[in-house]
Order: sequence, then structure tokens, then C-alpha cells
Amino acid sequence: MKRRFELPVELRPSFDVLIVENDPASARLTKEAFYEAGMTTGIHTVKDGDEALAFLRREEQYANHPFPDIIFLDLHLPKKSGLEVLAELKSNAKLTSIPVVIVSGSDNPQQVRAAYELHASCYIRKPHELDEFFRFIRTSFEFWGSVVTFPAKPDPQTHDTKASAGGAAS
Repeated sequence: MKRRFELPVELRPSFDVLIVENDPASARLTKEAFYEAGMTTGIHTVKDGDEALAFLRREEQYANHPFPDIIFLDLHLPKKSGLEVLAELKSNAKLTSIPVVIVSGSDNPQQVRAAYELHASCYIRKPHELDEFFRFIRTSFEFWGSVVTFPAKPDPQTHDTKASAGGAAS
């Protein structure tokens, strides 16, 4: 498959993204869109709110996974909703600085307001057309990977922060 956006490997943004999406087809499509945008590593997926929190707390099978630089979070999840995950994430001092992009099929004004009140970085309505969806991911990859400077990642052992290799470095 030919990529629509191609940078030499040494110029590609490097960051870790966590995709929280319960629909396997949507999760696969999102990963494929990031790959097509030029991001070939650092893409992690979980299927529900409980798994997202376990990943972020580095529990059990996620103990050796990196902290994400950014989270793409669906709102409609089994077990814990996206808003519940966002509330827990933003109430944890170790995790609160991780940017969270809400990606939802809904543009319900109450949900949008609730997401921002819980300190979501942004709220984006999922495009319905495939080309629009790929453009959305490519634009997100370019923005979050090349323009944004991410906060330092917490050290999993000491809870201190260390420099992040992702985003717009120096």
C-alpha cells in the first residue's frame, strides 16, 4: 500500500500513541491510517476503559509498555466509558499531563462540554468517509508529531519525569 505522506525515516516524528477503541475494525483502521501517514512504531491499542487504565498504570501485561505521549480515546466503551477514563487519567498526578484527543461519532453538546471540563486536549467527531478519516489521522500525526512539544514522560520506577523523545524536539 502506497503511503500518502512520506518522510525519510530520520525525519519522521517519533512518539507513542495509545488508541482506546472497542471496535476492532475501527482500531485496525486507525492503526492503518497512522501507518499510512508514516508512523510505523509506537502505536498501541486497547479495547476498553479498564484496559486503558491498566496500560497507563503499567499493570501486568502492560508493565513493559511505554507511557504514551498522546491518547486517542473513544467515548463509547464497555466497562468504563471514555469520560470515566478521562476523569481517572486527569486526576492522577503522574498521568494528567498526557494529551487526550477524544474521538467520537457523537457531537452531543453535553458530551463535548463534559470532555472539555475533564480537560480533554480536544474533541473530534469521527469522520464517516474513509478518505476524511485518513486525512484526519494524517493531519493529527503531522500536528502532534511535528508541531507539539510533549511534556516529559513519568519515570515508571520513581515517578519523576524524563525528557520525551517524541513531538517537536528542540
